[in-house]
Amino acid sequence: MERLQAALQKARAQREGGAAEAPRRKARGSVIPTRRRRSSMIDDVWQTLPELEVNTDVWQLHRLFAFKGGADAAPFDLLRTKLLRLVRQHGWKRVAIISANADAGKSTTVANLALSFSRQKDLRTFAVDFDLRRPSMARLLGQHLQTNMGQVIRGEVAFEQHVRRLGTNMGFAMNDLPVHQPAELLQSARTAELIGHIEEKYSTDLILFDMPPMMVADDAHGFLRLVDAALIVIEAERTPLKQIDILERQVADLTNVAGIVLNKCNYSDEYTGSYHDYY
Repeated sequence: MERLQAALQKARAQREGGAAEAPRRKARGSVIPTRRRRSSMIDDVWQTLPELEVNTDVWQLHRLFAFKGGADAAPFDLLRTKLLRLVRQHGWKRVAIISANADAGKSTTVANLALSFSRQKDLRTFAVDFDLRRPSMARLLGQHLQTNMGQVIRGEVAFEQHVRRLGTNMGFAMNDLPVHQPAELLQSARTAELIGHIEEKYSTDLILFDMPPMMVADDAHGFLRLVDAALIVIEAERTPLKQIDILERQVADLTNVAGIVLNKCNYSDEYTGSYHDYY
């Protein structure tokens, strides 16, 4: 683990020494106060959203431990807290979660992180499944949908009809099946307009985007310009160091790197438990 971290830090230092910083989406300042008076009008808007069907048996089967909290949720709660610190520090409102390739556990990480945020009752958060080629958030959460985000982006279905609400402060926008022409949809003006609509109407503090793997297609490459930062998920003992370095380089050219999560790790250390980040 120390070798991985040292190698990444060395590669990062070499890059930062010679390259100009890429353009960034301009954040709006610190948008999440430590305490705030919740608007009853916005709360009423949230209450109109269809409710998510809670199926804890399915969630347990799919290793979604963050809903109830406790020891199994601790790694995701720690990830939430560290990410929230960065969100508050930099004024970020949009964070993408990406990986190099499929099966790194990215979507499971997103779902658990979202469930952890759902217990942070003073924050309004959405999790959006934009892995349109291979969506899995609906399956992980045990949801069966009649509509998809492709229809929402194209204006065929209202976002308010498609999204599902958990509690009073967490929303999930999911897909049952793959969506046609995902790269073109994610890079369209309609997608940017939809995100702005979500932020304005629901007064979101944070939107988490589950993105397709960076090295599989160009979907995420075109979309990352719309987010404030990206969290990178890598698979322990399977994602090569060179690939991690390339991935971080690609992400850093498009947006801020919020951190690196080491997933499927069979051991822990005294610092971060089952994952590492490099803030």
